[in-house]
Amino acid sequence: MEKLGHVTRYPAGSILFGAGELTDFVLLVRHGHVKITTHSSEHIVAVRGPGETVGEMAAIGREPRSASVYALSEVEALYVPGDVWLEFLYEHPRVMRALLRHLHARLKEATRKQAEHGIIGAEQRLARGLVELAAKIGTPDERGVCVALNQRELAGLVGVSRESVSQVVKRLRAMGAVATGRQRIIITDEAILASVADGNTIS
Repeated sequence: MEKLGHVTRYPAGSILFGAGELTDFVLLVRHGHVKITTHSSEHIVAVRGPGETVGEMAAIGREPRSASVYALSEVEALYVPGDVWLEFLYEHPRVMRALLRHLHARLKEATRKQAEHGIIGAEQRLARGLVELAAKIGTPDERGVCVALNQRELAGLVGVSRESVSQVVKRLRAMGAVATGRQRIIITDEAILASVADGNTIS
């Protein structure tokens, strides 16, 4: 893979590419995490990490980018020009099939989350989102596991209002499940959070 492009680095908070751009390069994340956003930098639709690609649909579809990607932390990625990426896929059918399976899994996950919006409440959706984020981008903190996203970003990611996130976080904090800091939430009791994620009502 190294021969396909060159390694590039992005500082935390920087934009890797923006919605509407006509660029078609693909980035293979090697270190760090990125957030994929629509509408604004705080409306997150997905988080990607090491071993995952971003930008591949622009290379395949030859259309303007449909989302923006920002570095959540310091990111190191392999930059692959779009035409080189496509040639690589054509020459390696097994990689293309793996990519298709991966894209299919992403679509299924997005469909599942969309379906959940009409079935489960804000508490359970937020708890599930925090459990998933803790596993993916959580970092150790003296009080537990830190998720470096603010409440507006969480609202966009799990599909609830900013006000609902604030109310749920307040109740979770009162239960001792989470603590809050500047631009971050610390999970202090994973058992309580997992219970809420499983559908148990916050009392």
